[in-house]
Amino acid sequence: MDESEAVNAPIFMEDSQAGYPLPPRPPPRRRSTVQWLLFLLVSLALCGMAVEACFIYHLYSSRNIPNGKTETSYQDRNEIETPPTRRTITVVKPSKPAAHLTDERPLTPPPTPTPWTGPLHPRSDGVLQWTLDGNSFTHQMQYREGALVVEEEGYYFIYSKVFFTEPECTSFTHAVLWSTPRVLGGDTELMQSRRFHCRSQWRSRNLLNSYLGGVYHLSKGDSIYVKAQNHTQIVRHISPENFFGAYMI
Repeated sequence: MDESEAVNAPIFMEDSQAGYPLPPRPPPRRRSTVQWLLFLLVSLALCGMAVEACFIYHLYSSRNIPNGKTETSYQDRNEIETPPTRRTITVVKPSKPAAHLTDERPLTPPPTPTPWTGPLHPRSDGVLQWTLDGNSFTHQMQYREGALVVEEEGYYFIYSKVFFTEPECTSFTHAVLWSTPRVLGGDTELMQSRRFHCRSQWRSRNLLNSYLGGVYHLSKGDSIYVKAQNHTQIVRHISPENFFGAYMI
């Protein structure tokens, strides 16, 4: 190589301090919707635990009194502080006409059944008399001298039960009769129960029941009543044993 070519040759120098260009930073990732939802659920669970802990703390703190004694329960406080009060019973009236009549007697029955005596004894013609005391009631029906008077026309279920004794040899008739001002010629039997029996002289008198029940059409102004033949055999033991009633169906 000539000296002139060596002198004019290009010289390359490396700069160790020079840096290389860096790639651009990726944009920050946004949190997905699932992550936000999990974060919200965890926060709600922690808040619920904190509220429950505060509630338990106040509950146990309120049961302690200044003297260091544990407060009695709610039921014990009521038994100690407040005397028992009578509960008010709300009477619900029937939606349709109805009536139930009994032969109300004292709560303590006599030791043995007694014949039907007193102010409610049957009339001489055998028509049984009833009372409006105790469990008896009338709704849109009137009670008049042993009879129920209908105020609204319709189909009614009529029922009656009597408790009676049976002597040695006799008959007993239990009937429900219907009376209406629209028909002349006397009253009509709607239902009847008849019994005739002779018991043995070695047995004491029997105590029996007679029950009648049926559905009939009644008009306004009609009346129904109970009649018994040999009514002296009817006994008054307790009020549920003798009753009479009707209700619209």
